[in-house]
Amino acid sequence: MRNRSAVILGVLVALLLLLYMVSYQVRFDEAVLVTTFGKADESSVVNADGRSAGLGFKWPWPIQDVRTFDTRTRILEAPPEQQQTRDNQVVVVNDFVAWKISNPLEFERALKDPTKAEEQLRNRLRTARALINQYTFDELTNRDPAKLKLDALEAAVLENLRKDVNAKAYGIEIKAAGIKRLELPGDVSEKVFERMKSTRQMLAQSARSEGDAISKDIHERAESARNIILSFAERRAQAIRAEGDAEAASYFKYFKDNEEFAIFLRKIESLKTALKYRTTFLLDTKTVPFDLLAPKPDAAPAKAPDKTGK
Repeated sequence: MRNRSAVILGVLVALLLLLYMVSYQVRFDEAVLVTTFGKADESSVVNADGRSAGLGFKWPWPIQDVRTFDTRTRILEAPPEQQQTRDNQVVVVNDFVAWKISNPLEFERALKDPTKAEEQLRNRLRTARALINQYTFDELTNRDPAKLKLDALEAAVLENLRKDVNAKAYGIEIKAAGIKRLELPGDVSEKVFERMKSTRQMLAQSARSEGDAISKDIHERAESARNIILSFAERRAQAIRAEGDAEAASYFKYFKDNEEFAIFLRKIESLKTALKYRTTFLLDTKTVPFDLLAPKPDAAPAKAPDKTGK
């Protein structure tokens, strides 16, 4: 009984080994190249379009062999390098490229390994990156979107890279390419910041000088207007005083002949002003001008009317 179980187990293991030798598994994000005696053609590629994933069968090695390729998109980021713009400005560029294996057969013949593919892509990207020298620094970094041509540069780099890679038949598809970061070198950045600081200081000083000039002009015009107004007011006051003096002279001449009458009229005017609002005063009748209201010492007392009204 034990011998029978051992035989069955041995048969199952042999079948599993045989199945392993004649089959292969393809995931949806992989492509398989099946070589026969080390040779392959277009029909040897399985799941290049991503629609043939699953279990496949082949002849056991060394008749047929299987190479598996990851067809997912990969991101290659190139190290920062200095480039010169059209206006001779040095910039540091950090760019990237997104790529994938599109043709396993061509990839196997040209590169065989993703590491070699990335090495070739770095060289091709460095060549495409040189297109920066067709643009000025202001076209790559500008606050005005209408003047910015960074998108045009990235499109040109992508087109150049695709053309170069396709010509080499690497079996690679370039999905995207662009600039991750664009900056000035460290020493240049310090000089730029100093120049920007100096420019801002000059602009601030110019604004202060312009403000001082405007302020001075306003003060001068205000002072001139003030002097004109005061001069006019002084002349008008002098004219009014002259008119008043002339009018007063005629009255003074008249009152000079009758001083008591002039004093009496002055007191009457003062009483009109003081008693205008029916105000009650408790004052000594000797106080001018209220002395007019005091009875005269030699005046006869008023007689009360009789019943007949006489």
